[in-house]
Amino acid sequence: MRNKIFRLLTLELCMISFGAMAQNTDTISLDLATALKIAHDNNPTIKIADIEIQRIDYSKKEAIGNLLPQLSASGQYTDNIKKSVMFMPESFSAMMGGAKYMEIGYKNSYTGTLSAALPLVNFSLWETLKNKQADIDLVLEKSRASKIDMTNQVKDAYYACLLAKASLDVLTKSINNAKETLKSTENSYKNGAVSEYDYIRAQVQVNNLNPSFISAKNGLQLAILQLKMLLSLPAEQGVKITETLEDYSKEPLTYDTSRDLSTNSDLRQLDINIQKTENSLKLIKTQHLPSLSAFGQYVYQTQAEDFKIADYNWVGSAAIGLSLSIPIYKGNTIINQQKQTELAIKEMRLQRDYTSDGLKLQIQSAINSMEAAKEQLLANKDAIAQAERGYSIAKVRYQTGTGTILELNDSELSLTQSKLNYQQSFYNYLTAKTNLDKILGKE
Repeated sequence: MRNKIFRLLTLELCMISFGAMAQNTDTISLDLATALKIAHDNNPTIKIADIEIQRIDYSKKEAIGNLLPQLSASGQYTDNIKKSVMFMPESFSAMMGGAKYMEIGYKNSYTGTLSAALPLVNFSLWETLKNKQADIDLVLEKSRASKIDMTNQVKDAYYACLLAKASLDVLTKSINNAKETLKSTENSYKNGAVSEYDYIRAQVQVNNLNPSFISAKNGLQLAILQLKMLLSLPAEQGVKITETLEDYSKEPLTYDTSRDLSTNSDLRQLDINIQKTENSLKLIKTQHLPSLSAFGQYVYQTQAEDFKIADYNWVGSAAIGLSLSIPIYKGNTIINQQKQTELAIKEMRLQRDYTSDGLKLQIQSAINSMEAAKEQLLANKDAIAQAERGYSIAKVRYQTGTGTILELNDSELSLTQSKLNYQQSFYNYLTAKTNLDKILGKE
């Protein structure tokens, strides 16, 4: 029995391991456009915003319903245990044998009522409807802001992956060059062509590059993991980045110089909130205004002493009319509400001006970062060309015995650092451009 249980557990573990291996081999190829599409499709914030838009739309339809005719029907049965009475003056009392009052009505009373109402002039309802539209506009803008923010985060994470990938490639080439030099130096050392010092320096060079190489591999894994989190992908999902930083370096280094903040989401939301508050102010002011509505009513009723419903005599009555309501005095509550709302509008406008000034500074900072990165790119490109030339010369000199291992190692280090600096500068340009697009409200 124990052997059977053990075999079953072993088989189950093998199946789980095979499933995990199969899942890991299902690799997704990612470029920037694909990553953004996955992020927007899986982003819960955007999904919640879409649901909120539907909710506000129904709220607007509810407000529109208040402008339409309202119909209601009711029915009532009354058992008059003690009937109502009507008092009579003395002259009638003598005619009724001295009775001073008389009962009226019947024991059982039935009433059916159909009522209708229609607002004709109601400023409050109209302003409420405008506020509902502003609510929809605000939710739509918040949804757009979520997409812009998600785009910014995904681009930053994706560019970080490209930088980590490029850095790993540079360090891989560097450590391969160092291993090739070590192998050549080892052979020369065994043949007595170079000293033991050169052989030791070649070994040290490889060992010194190993930590940076390992760190670059871990950095790439971490960058990809962060990208997966933004895309709502499982951690075990295989991902292959199909682009490189070099692909983006082929594009012209241009950016939007308009500095137009009309599509900035923060300012748009402030504008909509100001509009909503102004509508609320108008709504408060409508409380000073009269309202007019039309109404109609049809009543169908009968009364009887018994329950012989088939013999009842039913009587109908109808009425229509207009209802006018004029507010006169509410203890200055409306005026105080109006003053509070006016101050709130003033505060929000000051906040908008302050936000606008801050965004202009952010735009200038992003442009300065891009310009600095562009200048650094040109300098680093020249540095790479010079470092490659220096490395070639040092390599030939070392192979011919006219140069030293120190010269070769130094030239290799300079070449590696120049390439890493170039990639870092290009990454700085891309992230600054992404930040500028976010400030300008580009989706």
